[in-house]
Amino acid sequence: MSEKTQDLRLVLTDDGPGRITVGMEEFFGFSFELAEDLEDLVALWEHKAAPKARRCEMPIR
Repeated sequence: MSEKTQDLRLVLTDDGPGRITVGMEEFFGFSFELAEDLEDLVALWEHKAAPKARRCEMPIR
């Protein structure tokens, strides 16, 4: 990882007594994993949670 990449930080909140920041690369990795896990969870449970619902196949803009 380059020095520039290590310096990139994402500010999650700037309220209260201090600022919460995380490494941008780590945050995006976490976010991607979380999205994949959520897709897997939906696939496992969608037939029980909403058996008559259909997924919209329109692309997200």
